[in-house]
Amino acid sequence: MKDVILVENVWKVFGRTVALRNISIKVSKGSVFLLMGPNGSGKSTLLKIVTGLIKPSRGKVEVFGTNPWKQRHRIFTHLGAMFEDHAPPDWTSGKAYLEYKSILKKAENPEKEALAVAKPFGVDTFWKHPFYTYSSGMKRKLALADAFINDPDLVILDDPTVALDKEARLALQEIVVNRAKQNKTCVIASHIITEFEQHITHLAFLNLGQTIVTGKIEEVMDKVGIHQVTIRTNKPGKAAAILMKKRYAIKVYGNTIIVEGSEDANEIVKLLENLGIKAETEESKVNLWEMYTRALTSR
Repeated sequence: MKDVILVENVWKVFGRTVALRNISIKVSKGSVFLLMGPNGSGKSTLLKIVTGLIKPSRGKVEVFGTNPWKQRHRIFTHLGAMFEDHAPPDWTSGKAYLEYKSILKKAENPEKEALAVAKPFGVDTFWKHPFYTYSSGMKRKLALADAFINDPDLVILDDPTVALDKEARLALQEIVVNRAKQNKTCVIASHIITEFEQHITHLAFLNLGQTIVTGKIEEVMDKVGIHQVTIRTNKPGKAAAILMKKRYAIKVYGNTIIVEGSEDANEIVKLLENLGIKAETEESKVNLWEMYTRALTSR
């Protein structure tokens, strides 16, 4: 895969505060990339550097092979972004704002494009009112609609689910998944990842402005020592007893058993079926917070 974003040895200093320390990440085309860490870990600062909104103190940054600080105009129409401090003029209506941004993004039909990005998040139900009348959730929905104008090749979302209702979160999840199928890239910075947890392909864990670990999700699992197999069976109690007797570490959730410390699903299924228990493998559900905690404590 070609790198859409390249960050090498990036530092950012505000006065005496070091916000980023020697950060290096790569974001591949078509990936759903999670930038994860607690508040104050440097996520928003890094994304604002990537989008060309602020200049790094040191290091190399490229987006589509271009320096975003020096040549932001070259990536503008290929990039959509949402930040927490997104704020159009108070007197502007959401409709006028999205149509204006559609013109800037060179949409073929700005009015049609504005409606297309507004509808999934329900923005069209309130977009004729001025921005100053919007609730925090309405403002977030407008910012999301803005990010997807003209279906950009790269979308960057900073804490996108904050203040969103369930319907909007599900709509966002569907859009992100469908875009990945079209080989379009999405970078999500968040510590609330329920909607995206099973769709993340790559990630970077940040803490105190530093990268703890980064890479494909399978690579990160190996680095932090997480190996597991998920088994579904019609006799979970009996299967659990057999696996425990064989000294497997397990967790049981209804008819699903997670076998930790193992990578050979076929071996476990064969063991159970030889003892008369029907079993099949499922895609393992990755607990990203567990991965983050292990990465942090293993340093």
